[in-house]
Amino acid sequence: MRKISRRDFLKLTASGIIGTVGENLFLKTSLLAAPAPYMSVAEGKNVKIATRKSIELLGGMRRFVKKGNRVVVKPNIAWNRSPEQAANTHPAVVGEIVKMCLESGAGEVIVIDHTCHDARMTYRKSGIEEAVKEAGGKVRFAKRYVKKTIPKGYKLKEAEILREVVESDVLINVPVVKVHGGAKVTISMKNLMGVVKDRGKMHRVGLHESITDLSTLIKPDLIVLDAYRILLTRGPQGPGKVKYTYQIIAGTDPVALDAYGTRLLGKRPEDIGYILMGERRGLGKIIVPENMIYRTRLTIAEELERWITA
Repeated sequence: MRKISRRDFLKLTASGIIGTVGENLFLKTSLLAAPAPYMSVAEGKNVKIATRKSIELLGGMRRFVKKGNRVVVKPNIAWNRSPEQAANTHPAVVGEIVKMCLESGAGEVIVIDHTCHDARMTYRKSGIEEAVKEAGGKVRFAKRYVKKTIPKGYKLKEAEILREVVESDVLINVPVVKVHGGAKVTISMKNLMGVVKDRGKMHRVGLHESITDLSTLIKPDLIVLDAYRILLTRGPQGPGKVKYTYQIIAGTDPVALDAYGTRLLGKRPEDIGYILMGERRGLGKIIVPENMIYRTRLTIAEELERWITA
């Protein structure tokens, strides 16, 4: 099997070949030859395959999950909304991530969120509970917390954090991309508020500062943005205007991923307080060179698979 050089790979990226004709060549060869990308974008209507490919482009789930690991997946399951309303993370995205973790040898995969409505209702109506159980994972309700000091906190000096998150070996943050009345946007950094017991305190002492403070303490091993459909108005709970972008974005830099998602929402990341603060405090980069973003589009066969397996 022929390997392509890093120089050739960057040429392919710059010319936009990857994601069409060069996709299969990339997945089979250059992933082994080139270092892992800064972030990845998979686009297609088959949400399960798009989710899987976005993570494969980063080096695969085995880069993050080892045999026997206790994995916690933190989606947005806060609202009593159906999947089509884009207020919660797409259930198929969550289910596929759980499946990939177990394939990688995880000893246990727990899905949990601190919801804004009754958890039993939101877990069910969001479709996430069913998707997780079908994939072999476990759902947990937010009940147990551990008080943690935030050494680098400016406004938020301490917080009670979900015990499951504190005790996890691997944390995967899986937000849906949407607007927010107070924070303007809610993506990965804002989604971490769902691991905190007293979120009201974060609003009281300064929302953007608190989100940034929390992000200095809670650092997910992997972030997967659900931008398959995004909520453009009346966020965070909707119902509002929903736009289909059919994108799943993966990476480890919360600032870069939030900046990318913010642009999808038609906003400037430099205008979002916690994103700007996050970059200034060394949590990530707002601007990522295009040659460090690996992109792929699903093939016709992959798109058709969703109908065959439905």
